[in-house]
Amino acid sequence: MLWDLKPSPEDLFADALRKHGVAFDRVRLREAMNRADRLLDDEFATLDGSDESGFWRSYDGIVLEELGAGFDVSIFAGELRSEFREAVTKVENWVPFPDATPALEAVRRKGLRTGMVSNATELARRVLRNLDMEKHFDFIVISDEVGVRKPHPKIFGIALELAGTVPSRTVFLGDKPATDIVGATRAGLRGVLVDRRDTFPDSRFDRIRNLDAIRHIL
Repeated sequence: MLWDLKPSPEDLFADALRKHGVAFDRVRLREAMNRADRLLDDEFATLDGSDESGFWRSYDGIVLEELGAGFDVSIFAGELRSEFREAVTKVENWVPFPDATPALEAVRRKGLRTGMVSNATELARRVLRNLDMEKHFDFIVISDEVGVRKPHPKIFGIALELAGTVPSRTVFLGDKPATDIVGATRAGLRGVLVDRRDTFPDSRFDRIRNLDAIRHIL
């Protein structure tokens, strides 16, 4: 939501398809990945940060089926997962979305407290430091550090305590409906979906396409 991976997951998927000789275009690939995100959104919310290989085999299988690629998804998924793991662990591969810092600065100018709640490891803190974005947050809650993950209400409770506020006065923005918005809503917060790639056009939740629109919800 705040930063993007370069090369992006779409780029990595495209490279893997080329290696297997699969003909495709980027529009179809984006649509196929959006479909996989929609179909597996609830399952994504159940991941616990340990062995996620089965989930990603299912994800890759949906995308390959949408593209009409007929080969062993297990081999493909293993290769793609290796490439993704190598890319995601490099701090320098994470870049902020252009609207991220301006949005955070605008919120703080309003005198509001800001925090980040992430299902992540200590890598998230290293990325924040590398991007010089820590200064924009009053608090940061990392799942690996507190022992609980979204969508569990406890992690939102930890954030509320650090913010010194109550659920009814708090807005939570996230990019995964079942993980972020359902979790926040169940904890009593107002959840707003940041849907940058128009993955969930029929979402029942409040939805914005980018953080420039944050001024309309605060």
